[in-house]
Amino acid sequence: MKNLTFSSHYARSILHGLEKNGCAADDLLIRRGIDPDVIRQPKARVPTDQFIRLFRLAWKELDDEFMGRTTLPCRVGHFHLMGSLVIHCDNLEQVIRQSIRCYTLFSDDIRIELDTTGDEAELSLTHRRPELDPDNFLVEWLLLVWHRLVGWLIGRKIVLSHATFTHSLPQHFDEYRFVFPCQCHFDEQRNSLFFSKNYLTMPVTRSEAELDEFIESSPRDLLIWTDEDNSTTTQVRQLLENSEESKLPNLDWISEQLHMTSYTLCRKLKAEGSSYQKIKDNLRRDQAVIMLTRQNLTVAEISTHLGFAEPGAFSRAFKHWTGLSPLAYRQQDH
Repeated sequence: MKNLTFSSHYARSILHGLEKNGCAADDLLIRRGIDPDVIRQPKARVPTDQFIRLFRLAWKELDDEFMGRTTLPCRVGHFHLMGSLVIHCDNLEQVIRQSIRCYTLFSDDIRIELDTTGDEAELSLTHRRPELDPDNFLVEWLLLVWHRLVGWLIGRKIVLSHATFTHSLPQHFDEYRFVFPCQCHFDEQRNSLFFSKNYLTMPVTRSEAELDEFIESSPRDLLIWTDEDNSTTTQVRQLLENSEESKLPNLDWISEQLHMTSYTLCRKLKAEGSSYQKIKDNLRRDQAVIMLTRQNLTVAEISTHLGFAEPGAFSRAFKHWTGLSPLAYRQQDH
């Protein structure tokens, strides 16, 4: 984790509120040991410690946990107050519904809803003043915060089956494999995270002392998942990532490695809102994005490397995953 870095896109997004508020951002950065020139470079990577210092700098200077992206500031301390209330809830559904009530008091601009009428739970977020969040940073950040905080409260990393966003495919989409590790769809009606309703009945396992420690280190534990992830979905993904075969292994091989039958594996994945095909598609998508943006490979070479029968099949799959053809995605990145 010591070599973990973050896209300079996110660093510039944090600066947005400071600059809009008239702060001499570069002077503040230099005094905190952050190189402003690195942040201005479109494809630069910001070291973890500098990125966390930048977050804390914005919160302190603005006294606003929403970093200048709502009509009125959300004073620093609101997040801790919400955590102090929900730590006493019986289960995850109570946590989410209590948190939603808190957010209605924090801001008129941010609306969060939990819908359990479908096959999965849907947690959606609406920014009623989207012009204040021009690059959708606050929407992305709050969805990440809610996903990771509520998972931390029940001691589980909640597996997302998929996510939807009202904005178009962003240029920093390759970061989504860390931020929203699931199939993501853009230009949709809502900003939503979807996950198994099985999580909603799970009990809160954290203490007030643990919450205080979590807040004290914030946003470190929101940005970096330090807990061990024992979900079946992650175990399958790791086996696929570590496979040295030119073609991804099949379900039977994965089941054998995890010492269970294919039926049991499929059942466990379904309980997490996942499936072997979803995991495989997400891995191929992530690998394709990296190859298109960071490696000098042709579409045909990428297609072969990912195990597609021919480039046309890869192009169709990539457009299904991202909404863009491989060439269009590569051109967007330049």
